[in-house]
Amino acid sequence: MTTSQNNHAEDLLQFIWNKRKLIILITIIAAIAAIIYSLLIEEKFKSTVTLYPAMSNTVAFTDEVHPEQSAAQFGEEEQAEQMIQILQSAEIRNSIVEKYNLMEHYEIDTASKIKYTSLNKMYEENVSFSRTKYGSVLVDVMDKNPQMAADMANDIANLFDNTKNRMINERSSEALNVALAERDKLKNDISEIVDTLGELNKLGVVDKETRPTLITALSNAKDGSTKKLIQNKILATDKFGSIYSNYENKLEWMNIRLSTKDAVYEQLKSDAKSTFSHKFTLEKASVSEKKAYPIRWLIVAVSTISAFLFAIILLLIFEKLKELKRQES
Repeated sequence: MTTSQNNHAEDLLQFIWNKRKLIILITIIAAIAAIIYSLLIEEKFKSTVTLYPAMSNTVAFTDEVHPEQSAAQFGEEEQAEQMIQILQSAEIRNSIVEKYNLMEHYEIDTASKIKYTSLNKMYEENVSFSRTKYGSVLVDVMDKNPQMAADMANDIANLFDNTKNRMINERSSEALNVALAERDKLKNDISEIVDTLGELNKLGVVDKETRPTLITALSNAKDGSTKKLIQNKILATDKFGSIYSNYENKLEWMNIRLSTKDAVYEQLKSDAKSTFSHKFTLEKASVSEKKAYPIRWLIVAVSTISAFLFAIILLLIFEKLKELKRQES
């Protein structure tokens, strides 16, 4: 420090010493006021639920399950952020408000024009959601009733599954109707092809696997009626065989498509009716035995230190103003 800085520091210390009685008085008054204020603050208890989001949202119906579709796979940052968004939704908030009658519990004036704004503000002050560095999501609930705080936290966690399932069910139901219509149309098309192949069979047309055996069967035929029957099949197959083969190939391709459509339909049907769990509950909320708010010693300490510093600054300002007035006169 330079000589000038030393002088300023000494002047400040001397000033504080000269005004010590007034500074101490202001600090004591502030400390007493902080103590009284902290005693008047309503005590609140905190309960916490620790959740991990699941990676998969549905049960897979395919034979090969991708690792991300495993029911045992924990979600990552994206799933955790999605979980927080759903937990913060109006749907869950309104369910909790209604179940616990929070309008009355928070002592909101029902005659007020902004009662719902006040209610939502109180809810946000007492219910919070956060993501940890380990990928988990914390549901924190503060309330003057420790049992109610724990119950609310657990109910909010349970409502997460209900809300997400409702969203998936609604979206899947729409897709299910489309998939059902496509599958039914494909089944009708297959039925028409099968009927056509049946008519060609009546004419004597045989499938491509049977065709090579017709010549051998004709040469081995013992009676005229059998030979004539086989000859008719050969003639019909020569005439309509290519058409029959086209329908056979088309039927095979459409059956493969139907198998895929069936898998999609079953998946959407499951999604539309599922009550799948989308979370891992690491720790349920328990009734807190110790208040979490207010921290009285911290309120008193911060208030006292702030009053001490404020008193010094205020007295310095007054002293500077007096000095300026003296210089003007």
